[in-house]
Parts: sequence; C-alpha cells; structure tokens
Amino acid sequence: MRPGMMPRMFTGLHDIDWSSMGHAYGSAEEVPDLLLALRSSDAKERREALSRFYGAVHHQGDVYPCTVASLPFLFELAAEAVTPDRADIVELLVSIGSAAVERCDVEYVGSVDFSGAAVVVRSRAETFIRFACDPDVRVRRAAIPGSVRSSTTATRP
Repeated sequence: MRPGMMPRMFTGLHDIDWSSMGHAYGSAEEVPDLLLALRSSDAKERREALSRFYGAVHHQGDVYPCTVASLPFLFELAAEAVTPDRADIVELLVSIGSAAVERCDVEYVGSVDFSGAAVVVRSRAETFIRFACDPDVRVRRAAIPGSVRSSTTATRP
C-alpha cells in the first residue's frame, strides 16, 4: 500500500438506509460522509466531522439508531493503526458506550436506542481491552474508561 493510502474499509456502509434514520437535527443521511471524513488526510475535515458527529449523532449523550448503526464502522476506524486521530474515535466510542450502558435499562419514548448500543458495546468489551494495550499512548488513555466499564458490564443482561 502506498503511503497515505487507507485500506479498504466500511464494507456495507452504503447498504444501510441512513436516510430512514434520524439524529438530533433530522435525517441521518450525512452519517456515511461523517464516517468517511473521520479518516480524511485533512485534519480540519476530521475535526469538523468529529464535532458534527458529537453534535448531531451523539447529541448531548443521546444514542440514536443511526448512532448504533455507525458503531461497527467506528470500531473499524479505531482498530486501524493508519487511521488518523484514533484516540478521538476511541473517546467517541467510550462516550457512546458509557451513555448506552448507563441508560439502557430505562424505557425511553422516541428516537433513542440506548439498549441497542449497549448490546454492541458489551459485545466489543475485548476490543476496548485491546485498545487499552495499544502502542499509541493516546489510544490507551482514551480506552481505559471503556475497557473498565465494558469488562465489568459485559455479562449483565
């Protein structure tokens, strides 16, 4: 692979009907573009995508169906050593996972899906532990809260 090239990622990203889902500000049809921008070679584009992701897809700690649908792609990004700003993505995963696990036992009316995200995050407990052992110190620091939380809650119903 040539320097600066990213491995093929996001298989199935465009198979998801993102426009049928919503986030804090309406249609989630922008989510694939946000995910793709998180691996951009342009630092400004990555920062803007991450900010938009927090602002709309994980708005004030909420977890929407589009947030849940994006989790496999976020885990894929964070797992690739060549992904820029991996620690920021791990922090996002920890934030989503923490909100989901804390609130998954409460019934909510509306467009949130804490329980769906909790299932995904709990199924990836070992991934957080691997991130906590990553060669990149920023990734390790970002992952520790997720590895502790997910490993202590992985067996909860």
